[in-house]
Amino acid sequence: MAKAYVTLTGEKIDLSGLTAEEKVFLGQAVKAYEASEAYPNFVNRVNAPGSPALQAGQWVTPRVAASPLYRVCQDLEDRLGIGQGFLAVGENSSTERPTSIDAATEPDIVSCEDAAQRIGVTAEAIRKAIREERLPARQMGRTYLLERKAVDAYAARSGREVIIASGANGQGARRTVVKAAKRRRMAHGTR
Repeated sequence: MAKAYVTLTGEKIDLSGLTAEEKVFLGQAVKAYEASEAYPNFVNRVNAPGSPALQAGQWVTPRVAASPLYRVCQDLEDRLGIGQGFLAVGENSSTERPTSIDAATEPDIVSCEDAAQRIGVTAEAIRKAIREERLPARQMGRTYLLERKAVDAYAARSGREVIIASGANGQGARRTVVKAAKRRRMAHGTR
């Protein structure tokens, strides 16, 4: 087992002080996370009365909340919740640092919904393109993650507009027309 864990916010949690029982529980939690256990089930696993994460109690006390095991389990919960669409990182989030799971804040990775908004189609149209292998994506749980470059290339092939966010927080979007693909199609007499 690793001696430290790094959270979504970049916090390093020392795991060297875990008891044998806590190590076993953490191992089970990590396996459940890696198997993409349903977010509500994972939350119940961690917060069940008597759970080692709750230090065999029933409540999340300040002592429990500060414990390394509970903090790691909470981070795994957050990762699952984000990956499965139960949680989102947004303007009201406590984390400002981009995460490795959250497609909405990754500079090079977007979700189906973000890709759809970026090129002006529905999320279902994006999922259909993925199923038909016209748009490469990787799947995390039930969520598809797409490379922003692949979405832009797909938009160019489709002659769609790409919405490029400007500013540090992505506000004030401007539209840029992907003209090269449009000119190519016009030259061949297709739309």
